[in-house]
Amino acid sequence: MTRPWAAQVKCVLFGAALGAVCTVASFKLAQPARTLLSRVARLAGRAPNREWVDSSRSAPSGTRYETFFSPTAGSRMSYLLYLPPDYVTSSGRRYPVIYWLHGRGGNQEEGAATFVPRLDAAIRAGKAPPLIIVLPNGLGYNRWVDTSDGAQPLESAFIQDLIPHVDRTYRTIATRQGRAIEGFSMGGFGAAHLGFKYPEIFGVIALDSAALFDESTQDAYLKANSPWSLAVRNADAIRGRTIIRLAVGDQDSLFDLNRNYHLLLEALGIRNEFAVFHGVGHDEVGLYRQLGDRLATFYTDALLIETTSSR
Repeated sequence: MTRPWAAQVKCVLFGAALGAVCTVASFKLAQPARTLLSRVARLAGRAPNREWVDSSRSAPSGTRYETFFSPTAGSRMSYLLYLPPDYVTSSGRRYPVIYWLHGRGGNQEEGAATFVPRLDAAIRAGKAPPLIIVLPNGLGYNRWVDTSDGAQPLESAFIQDLIPHVDRTYRTIATRQGRAIEGFSMGGFGAAHLGFKYPEIFGVIALDSAALFDESTQDAYLKANSPWSLAVRNADAIRGRTIIRLAVGDQDSLFDLNRNYHLLLEALGIRNEFAVFHGVGHDEVGLYRQLGDRLATFYTDALLIETTSSR
């Protein structure tokens, strides 16, 4: 006899969540086809930058190119910056910050062409709160983590140097409630890794078609860096305190990983929004098009905090 529909759904969700938890225990996540990775690497349209300073110095409309000295990197480090339209005129106002992380083979210009224009339009239309957006240089193929050999300490430079620099230089709301992290593909992995590893720093996490697979074969390295293990380890610090959204297309080869991560969070009692878009593959432009006004609504709800303060 066929089980009732609700019971079948319950069994499927339980099985998926159990599978996700088992994945965490083994740290053996399925990897997507290498052809996908090659396709993502070509999205940027030019050779990926592997230097701490992006030598192109390009700043798409609405952003500006900035550098600062990172003691951790022992080098200057570049990023793009978006400031809201009223930043100059509202001198007593402080602003929440979104750190937007680019995908594999991309560069700091990626989000300036896809993410920034949509939020800027929403801010100007009064549909999103005025905020600052920082688009860091992710060294092309670095997964927003410190490499195991220590040669590229990107995570440490990001956490220890970039964020304090931004808070010192601009009128930010320098609290976890005023700080969000979002990224696409590899950047989604980075947003999950950094957001779940440092819940005291980020109060909002948004993952877009996140490449939530692990590449290392070193168990200790995975335990320290895998978003799957970090969600389990820091669940108590995240549960009820962090606002989380996952967005993915149902034709994306990373769909199963994103769904299973959503189910893992649910199994841990960590509330999260899971947005699935019909007919969308691993397509950054298409994903943001489908998100539409939900992009602005998410940040309007997530960043409902006081923004006026004197320094």
